[in-house]
Amino acid sequence: MLSVDLFDGTTDPDDHVDVYKAQMYVQDVDDATCGRYFPASLQGIAQKWFNGLPRGSVSSFFQLAELFNTHFLASKKERKTSIHLARIRQQRGEDLKGYVRRFNHEAVLLPDLQDGVAYAAFLNGLLPSRFKFSLAESKVTTLVEALSRAQSFIQATEICAGEESL
Repeated sequence: MLSVDLFDGTTDPDDHVDVYKAQMYVQDVDDATCGRYFPASLQGIAQKWFNGLPRGSVSSFFQLAELFNTHFLASKKERKTSIHLARIRQQRGEDLKGYVRRFNHEAVLLPDLQDGVAYAAFLNGLLPSRFKFSLAESKVTTLVEALSRAQSFIQATEICAGEESL
C-alpha cells in the first residue's frame, strides 16, 4: 500500500509526484494503475480539484501529473541554481568541516549541477587557508576530488588537534 503523505495543496506538487512515482515504481505498476491510485494520495482542495476534472479528460498518468503540477504551481518551492551555490561562503571562525557540510547540503539540492561549476563555487567560497592554497596549486579540477582532499585534511587536522591536547 502507499506510504505517501497526502497532498493538500500546501506543499510542492513536484515533490509529491516524485515520491508517489517512486512508490509506484517499487510496486512495479503500469501507467494506468498509477493514474487510478493517484487520487488516494490527495486530500482537501487537491481532492476537490481532481474530482472536478471532466471524466475521460486524462489519458495517462504523465498527463495527469502535468495537469496537477500546473494547477498547484503556486505551491512549488523556489528552485535554487548554481548562482545560489556561489553565494555560500566559509564564515570567519567556521572550520573546514562545517563549510563542507553546509556546501554539500546545498549542492545536493541542485539538479543537473555541473561539476566544474560546483568546484569553482566551492573553491571561491573558501576563506584563505593552507587547504585552499593546496587546492589552488594542485591539479584538482572536480568537486569530488576537492571533497576527498577536504576529508583527508579534516582527518589530519583532527588527529593533530588530538595530539596537542595530550
